[in-house]
Amino acid sequence: MSSLTDRVVRVIACLQVVAVTIGMFGCTSGNGSKTVKETPGPSSANVDIDLNCVMDHVQNPPESFHYTFKDQSSNPWEEDADVSPQKIDGSFRNNSLPAPQEFHGTPQEASSNLRAIGRLASTMAILRGTSALVREAIEKVNGYDTVKYSIDTTLGTATEQGLFASVLGKGGSEKGTVWATAQGCPVKLVLDEELHSNDGSVEKAHYEEAMVKK
Repeated sequence: MSSLTDRVVRVIACLQVVAVTIGMFGCTSGNGSKTVKETPGPSSANVDIDLNCVMDHVQNPPESFHYTFKDQSSNPWEEDADVSPQKIDGSFRNNSLPAPQEFHGTPQEASSNLRAIGRLASTMAILRGTSALVREAIEKVNGYDTVKYSIDTTLGTATEQGLFASVLGKGGSEKGTVWATAQGCPVKLVLDEELHSNDGSVEKAHYEEAMVKK
């Protein structure tokens, strides 16, 4: 089975497992932005990093900002754009393109070119409400007031490790850092991922995302 097919299978498995364990981990569903909920102390078991919030900012920009996304893996992708309430000027690039593909238009016309952050959907689904997300500090980052969280799936409980393994494979991991607003918008994210297959192969990916207010 190819690594890309493995990734698709794991995403499907993640969605199935998350559906079963919603009550266990306190997951919530619904449209729109969500509030970051925190428990006392360094850990934050109810953190909800909301990728939809990023998409809302791109589709309906409340201010001007520079947006970037990078996926360094067997299926790489890069996005770079200047976003404002009036227009988006940007580009994206992958293995099949000899050069970056530029696009321009209003947010309603051009925002569909900036959807690669959806690649992190399965990751954020399995991290939600687990011990893998730990609150570190309050920081001003990229012009936004944020809470800094570390990401480390090795910190999960025994039950959580079973959930992680169903998506990442036995021995797989997610490690990194995310800075999110009170609404859960990740304005800076750095993440290293390892997917372990049953045949012993390992696929690694490095993700970076940023929103920099102008």
